[in-house]
Amino acid sequence: MADIESLLRPSAKGSRQVFFAGKGGVGKTTMACLTAVHAARQGYQTLLLTTDPAAHTGSVLGKNVTDQVEAIDGVPALFAAKIDQKQATEDYKKGILDDARAKFDEDTIRTMTEELASPCTEEMAAFQRFIDLSSTPGFDVIVFDTAPTGHTLRLLELPLDWSEQIRLKATGATEAMSAGDRQQKDRFDRAVSAMRDPELTTFSFVMYPESTPILEAYRASQELAAIGVATQLVVANLLIAEEQATTPFFQKRRRLQLGYLDDMRRRFAEAALLMVPMMDSDIRGIDKLDMLDKIVFGGIV
Repeated sequence: MADIESLLRPSAKGSRQVFFAGKGGVGKTTMACLTAVHAARQGYQTLLLTTDPAAHTGSVLGKNVTDQVEAIDGVPALFAAKIDQKQATEDYKKGILDDARAKFDEDTIRTMTEELASPCTEEMAAFQRFIDLSSTPGFDVIVFDTAPTGHTLRLLELPLDWSEQIRLKATGATEAMSAGDRQQKDRFDRAVSAMRDPELTTFSFVMYPESTPILEAYRASQELAAIGVATQLVVANLLIAEEQATTPFFQKRRRLQLGYLDDMRRRFAEAALLMVPMMDSDIRGIDKLDMLDKIVFGGIV
């Protein structure tokens, strides 16, 4: 089992990608922001990427996050950008259809437009934008507040690029993949290969120490494991500290949490465990993130 710090810094092979997965509301965005601040405070040029359509990441950082890579005030070496999934999807569709209009009739274009309405198109578009941003030179650590699912990665592994599959469905043609589609497929292949490499990528699941989040995270981790992507880190969020358990209610909740921590250790035996305590206020702004950094990582650095 790797130590936690080694999972959050670049290796001799190159920059480090850190993905946070988990069900909605368990604290992925806060953990992504915390990890990004932690890496940047150690001097690593760090890029934080989010797909959150709300302004949650900006709220945690205390700065509006746009679709452009911009520096975060108060933390030298930290930058952030938002992947606008709606805009990314529209751009992705437009690129495919603009290329197709030079080659096919309107009936084929209509069929391709219908095929592009698939949710798979959104997944591919977001992933393509992620690759574009994460390929920005000069970053040591890239933190992503959402992880691709096993379904997304299986799509990426198919012999043909998604846009090429759409074209083949619409035309029935079987000619070789175009040079542009081959180049895109090669980019996706390299990205998936990097995700399988524990020296380049850390997959982390964030969860509360409760039954449902643990079970959902475990199932998702098994789906990823089936395609060669290991879970290296699990985060137990909102833990009740012993000194906080001063009433019968909180004492009982703490005992339950300790039992669920044991369950997490059993299910994720090969992963490092990072424990994050329940705080008495929301984590908003760099000062609060720095405070949480000292609490969570203080015994590690």
